[in-house]
Amino acid sequence: MLLDEIKSVLTFAAFKPEPDDATVSWTKRFEGRKTLLINVSRSQTSWRAIDKKNRLEEGGVMEGEFADIAPQRADEWRQMADGGWCCVSINNRFIISLENNMMRGENSSALMRTNPRAVLGPKFDRGKRYALCHHPDTTSSMLLACEESMVKVTEDVLKNIGLRAGRVCCGLFALLENAVHELYLAKRGGLAPDAAVIAACEGSLAVLLQQEGQWKELRCRSGMGPDAVETSLQIITPLLQKLPQGSPVHFISDGQDLKFRSEMMAHLERLNATDMTQDDLLWKILGYH
Repeated sequence: MLLDEIKSVLTFAAFKPEPDDATVSWTKRFEGRKTLLINVSRSQTSWRAIDKKNRLEEGGVMEGEFADIAPQRADEWRQMADGGWCCVSINNRFIISLENNMMRGENSSALMRTNPRAVLGPKFDRGKRYALCHHPDTTSSMLLACEESMVKVTEDVLKNIGLRAGRVCCGLFALLENAVHELYLAKRGGLAPDAAVIAACEGSLAVLLQQEGQWKELRCRSGMGPDAVETSLQIITPLLQKLPQGSPVHFISDGQDLKFRSEMMAHLERLNATDMTQDDLLWKILGYH
């Protein structure tokens, strides 16, 4: 038995929730220990550390394939993570769609991790991993489907350099879900009957359209790259044209790519769009929620 494992038994740390338990925040699971947050995109990887007092530390960003970057940063990353534990956000090879009448029981979140077929029924594909975000007032849900192979390759790369992926999620989906929470739950009724929510994260984009109080359409594109402003506008514009003039538009991004964000807002401000982006928002969502 490893020394860390012996210590965890003696301090009752072994009886804490598992690191992939979505009901417990990342910092709560690893209270008093340093952990690493990694955001993997198609051609770029960024990272931040959380210290023993749950404070975000300085990180970095590097261009290239994740499989090439990880070995180069292995020593640095291991020093940032006690026990090698890290939380990973993947922003490539996924799709977010709108679905209806998905299961919503109290145990549906846990069931989604252990037996997703029971939640998704015929929508289930053995080659994917899933997450759900429900409309609070209707039967619509946002469904994230990420390629299982992408997740496994990322986990294997980390394992080969001595790190353990305690949680794997999708940064874009996390930002979109956070925006929905802010607009619907934290500010009850805060999203107008006709409105749009646009989320962008490291070259991936999602646009959620609400009409007459219902989620009507969702367009998603992953792995476009950080210079895809024109491509993003080609996705966004036709959807916004379906809304009545003056309908609210909300924009949220990861804040890492300031050039993309500023160029997007230059276009969206003409529609009086609201920028919901906050400093370090993605890292805070990954670490503290």
